[in-house]
Amino acid sequence: MFGLNIGVKKGEYSILYMSPETLLNLEAWKDILLSSKVYAEKVSLIAIDEAHILESWGETFRPTFARLGELRSHFPCVPFLMLTATCTQHILKQITTRIYLPNLKMYTASPDRPNIYLECKRATDIFKELNWLFQEVKEKGIKARKTLIYVRSLSKGGCLFRDILGHLREYAFHEKRKTHNSSYIALYHAGMNSKDLNYILEEISKPEGVIRIAICTIAFGMGINIPDIDMVIHWGACFSIMDYWQEVGRAGRDGRKAKALYFITPGSLLHASDEMKNLCRSVEKKDSKCFRSAILSHFIGHTKTSQLVCTLQCTDCNCSRCNCCYLCYHECPCRKTQDN
Repeated sequence: MFGLNIGVKKGEYSILYMSPETLLNLEAWKDILLSSKVYAEKVSLIAIDEAHILESWGETFRPTFARLGELRSHFPCVPFLMLTATCTQHILKQITTRIYLPNLKMYTASPDRPNIYLECKRATDIFKELNWLFQEVKEKGIKARKTLIYVRSLSKGGCLFRDILGHLREYAFHEKRKTHNSSYIALYHAGMNSKDLNYILEEISKPEGVIRIAICTIAFGMGINIPDIDMVIHWGACFSIMDYWQEVGRAGRDGRKAKALYFITPGSLLHASDEMKNLCRSVEKKDSKCFRSAILSHFIGHTKTSQLVCTLQCTDCNCSRCNCCYLCYHECPCRKTQDN
């Protein structure tokens, strides 16, 4: 490690990957950025990935993100590359303010994930709404689909974990061995020790891993890339549309069809942003004809028509609408013909 630090200080590496905390701690800031002639003369690009978190994390959760703007004063002529898949107009304004980018050149792409079917509804009883999922675990065990259940607080996650284990009883364990490492259900949150967190990530990443349902907080987020998550369920309203879409994106990363089910529980919207409240009101009042479009309209790069969605095939009527969202599914002309 000592040799690595010496190499970094001498500028022996072409590319450096660092967290803001590592980059802006006292030693790195003083010895590398402020005192090194090598860095003053040879830095050619500063890239910030997941740039949207400058706005969402920069005040409380990881305040060091708010300091990244200081780099602009020390590298005034160096190009900055900001990367994010979920940027709204509000976030863009915050980013340009924090990083001081008056002449921003922007290239956009649609943040759509067309292989994920979307559904939204109000709910009170998780065992009524997800009885089919728990029944699948009982019947298929290790062959049940991989599912993430996002909750908005650790206390809610703990209660659900306890209740689901109690509901499944001996069916919650592989081959009925009631041990920590044989449970189909896991609870994942930032307060856990690294050994337990690593076990959950490693196990759920395996195609035939024991864990089939992970109840998780926002800690199960960036940097986690599990290709075969079949379903993401939100039990309780997200704070923002950006948070929601980021978490939906954990499903179907291998390109296969996946589902995202959004359950608005009593009281959960009280702590949501105005944009999330407005979204939920609009779909409940049927002001929106498509849940996907109502979500994507908040993001830069969204186009009204998703060409990718139209390439999907529906097992019921071979149309794209049934694969989009629950609103499109119920309004599909083919569906109405079948119902009649």
